[in-house]
Amino acid sequence: SASNFGIASTRAIYERAIVALPQQEACTMCIRFADMERRLGEIDRARALYGHASQFCDPRTSPAFWRKWEAFEVQHGNEDTFKEMLRIKRSVQAQFNTDVSFIASQALARSQLPQGATGDGGEGGDEGEAAQADAMKALERQARAPMGFVAASAGPEGGSRPAVAAEEAPANPDAIDVDDV
Repeated sequence: SASNFGIASTRAIYERAIVALPQQEACTMCIRFADMERRLGEIDRARALYGHASQFCDPRTSPAFWRKWEAFEVQHGNEDTFKEMLRIKRSVQAQFNTDVSFIASQALARSQLPQGATGDGGEGGDEGEAAQADAMKALERQARAPMGFVAASAGPEGGSRPAVAAEEAPANPDAIDVDDV
């Protein structure tokens, strides 16, 4: 804490933690760091920390972060800073809005639903859930496959094709044997 180590040392500790931690924990550390800066009256530093943390927080899966930043801007900002926060939010949402991240966020949202809830208001049958799971698995496989990559063992022969020996190759009657000259 700042009272134990001093402001300069505490900032360095927070900075090292943000770099070293995984994204979700780094986001939490950024929020704590921003809260400390806000308490010290360093509003611009706190705002910069929220901006840095925003790159880790998809607005669809981390709404608490975005509500906290919005409350910060309402309390300490002005119309321009609030608009900038909204612009960053749209930009981050567009960044996370790829097929893979969308599927992952939807899967996360479904996993957080209570047992038996399908998220669409109706009750899902076992066959429908199995079909959705198969479709999800197929999309995940497709998303993990490198773009433009063709495996060497793919195809009907699968890499187990026997090698063609040189003797089996058809002979060319017009070929010139250079070794005998």
